Amino acid sequence: MLLTAMGGGLIVGFLCLFKVVLGKAVISDFGHALLYSLNYAFGFILIYLLGFTLATKQPAMTAAAIVKSIENGLNSSADEADRHRSFAILFSHLFRSQFIAFVGNVLIAFPVAMLLIWSLQGLAGFQIVDEAKSEHLMTDLNPIASWAFLHAAIAGVFLFLSGIIAGSVSNKIKHKKIYNRIKEHPVLKISLGKESTKKLADWIERKWAGVASNFWFGVFLGSTASIGIFLGLNLDIRHITFAAGNMALGLFGGHFETGWYPIIMGILGIGVIGFVNFIVSFALSLWLALRSRDIPISELKYLFKSVWLYFKYEPLAFFFPFKSS
Repeated sequence: MLLTAMGGGLIVGFLCLFKVVLGKAVISDFGHALLYSLNYAFGFILIYLLGFTLATKQPAMTAAAIVKSIENGLNSSADEADRHRSFAILFSHLFRSQFIAFVGNVLIAFPVAMLLIWSLQGLAGFQIVDEAKSEHLMTDLNPIASWAFLHAAIAGVFLFLSGIIAGSVSNKIKHKKIYNRIKEHPVLKISLGKESTKKLADWIERKWAGVASNFWFGVFLGSTASIGIFLGLNLDIRHITFAAGNMALGLFGGHFETGWYPIIMGILGIGVIGFVNFIVSFALSLWLALRSRDIPISELKYLFKSVWLYFKYEPLAFFFPFKSS
């Protein structure tokens, strides 16, 4: 997970720079939304197809796994303190995977973005991030001076929706028997050959749901700010990996003269953004799991209690993999 997350951070470092460059285009807000959406969408699809990981993007089966763990607890004969232990273990696994994805993404996105801006602006002389843009990028990371908390929550909603889209597309592919229909398509078998047609059917079945999910996730992120401008609302998104890349661009554009306070607040902001991204998308998955089985909301207190007890018992399980006792 760490290695794949580092690969995701590498690509996001480029996406951060591309977005700043695209922002200089003198076009309409709709045009910016289109360019930003394509930048995000194709970047996320590339991350997915290369087998890399984007922090906080949970797989589509998260809600199903949550349902199974909760039902195991409800059917258990254990007391209230222990009956949701399987949910607590699942939560620790999800938190741990997201934590290491945070680390891998941030460790690479920051230096890659810094290297790119240094190469293009410091060496080649292209003016990409000026002092005004630098101040704007650094302020956006400050959880006190900006709406970073709200914008991170919006990104968390989109992370959840992208998982729902992946599950929906995967279900349709199965239900409509797309694999067999492509595999046995007479025109494709004649034009591509039986073996190539079978490979295409395999690829569609395995990858198309993820491609569609990442495409729409990119559209959601890229168009939110423009929709906010149209509605007169302060709407935008903040994602931990892009926050790390933007901090690198902001520091270089400000000639590293921003002072310690913006740097400390930026680091704090990256952590807050990552946590909000994860907890909002997870909370929505949990809500969906409860609704899908008609489980009462009152059961939440036992779920939270179980997680807290498990954290006190094995806190390292939320950060490092090891055999649970």
